[in-house]
Amino acid sequence: MTVNRKIFIALLSVTVICVLFVFGCASKGIEPIENISDAETAVEIAKESNAMIHAPLELRLAEEKLNSAQAAIEQEEFVKAQRLADEALMDAKLAEAKSRSEKAKKRVQEVRESVNTLRRELERTQGGQQ
Repeated sequence: MTVNRKIFIALLSVTVICVLFVFGCASKGIEPIENISDAETAVEIAKESNAMIHAPLELRLAEEKLNSAQAAIEQEEFVKAQRLADEALMDAKLAEAKSRSEKAKKRVQEVRESVNTLRRELERTQGGQQ
């Protein structure tokens, strides 16, 4: 084997090792700090909207997925952490939406009851004047 061929094989080997190393590191992804932060904020907003009363299952799922995402970061499983953080975000938003929906339904019911009370009062008043 010639010297040039040996150098070429050595350089090729080093290049292959470097490429494999880079792809190995890249497969972990990057730490999803923003995704975790967004999920944490969404969970807090859901709690503030009383999701623990109106959507406890969705809120619990969001919290569990957020905790799992944080654990995945500690294990440097960044792709998994990002997926879990995104799922936690969606679960938290669903919990908030359900909670707000339930509150709106209660307000609508209260308004209906008020209208019915006013209607009965109006009928009673008009009936007594005739």
